[in-house]
Amino acid sequence: MISIDLETAQTKIKQLKMTVLPDFFLDVIIDPHMSYDQLIQEIQAVYTRGGGNLLGPEAQFIPGGNGGNVAKTLAGLGVQTTFMGETSALGKQLIEFFMHPLGVKTLISTSGVMASSVILEIPHGTDKHNVMFSASGSVADFSSDKLTPEQWRALKDSHVIALTNAQNYQMEDLAETVLEEVPPSTFVSVDFSDLTPHLQRIDGFRKRILDHPIKPPSFITGNETEIQLLAKESSKTPEIAIQKLSATFPEITFGLHMTNKAEIWKDGEQKAIEPCFKIKVRKATGAGDNWHAGFLVGWHLGLTIPEVAIFANAVAAYQISTGEIGSLEDVLNFINSSSRYHT
Repeated sequence: MISIDLETAQTKIKQLKMTVLPDFFLDVIIDPHMSYDQLIQEIQAVYTRGGGNLLGPEAQFIPGGNGGNVAKTLAGLGVQTTFMGETSALGKQLIEFFMHPLGVKTLISTSGVMASSVILEIPHGTDKHNVMFSASGSVADFSSDKLTPEQWRALKDSHVIALTNAQNYQMEDLAETVLEEVPPSTFVSVDFSDLTPHLQRIDGFRKRILDHPIKPPSFITGNETEIQLLAKESSKTPEIAIQKLSATFPEITFGLHMTNKAEIWKDGEQKAIEPCFKIKVRKATGAGDNWHAGFLVGWHLGLTIPEVAIFANAVAAYQISTGEIGSLEDVLNFINSSSRYHT
């Protein structure tokens, strides 16, 4: 399905320098091992009796955040990856603990507060739906003023920069300034993530980032809801929203990732639509971030646009079905051995 062999892909990928910023979260993922309805009943019972324990759920402590997930996946695929941001001293130790074994270079300030999330992953048929409780810490105000000279040097030396997460209330300033300061050839990717709490900022995102007068982003990614909100499109059909969005901002490539398929659009035209792989979901959180990283790698491997979508789908599917970060070899083998949904 992919017209590149492992050795050629590994040679190309080792030459890539990608930088991700600024959000790292310590994620506490809770699997309640019960349905949504049963979980609500159990919580209600504990609450009604005045509080207490709800025994049985399983908890995992993992590194998270959109940026953290993208950085880990890029490094797992073999990219020279740098992650930068601001956190606490404990946050820095956790970032290094989770990321250094993968080969991620970290440029971290410890003058802030660590971000964290508690995430419920609730069974929904063969899938899982997640509900997140997030405390943004210093992610909430990471502006361009926070960037050190060393961090700026890393940004300007990168082939690709990924900016993530509208939980940063300075995202407009950060993206705007990065787009102005990095070389014109730099591929800048943006993932706003969940826009529902940030509806009042969408006009600012569109004006200051998507319509940047010097260098608009190279790529914007999101799920159905995120793309519809960013497009300011009331239609419930995501294809209409992404067509409108890509026609309004024709210099930008847009990626739409859904549970059953992914689409890539530019200049109002659909460039690829590829079905996702049939898998059993083991860990739902981070699927969109895995897809984002897969897109960035596939694009810079020189794959065709449909192949880029297939590759991104595979990177995400491998991780959420195994719970592990896939190497380039893992992902290519997965593509050749797995079946996909029909479009």
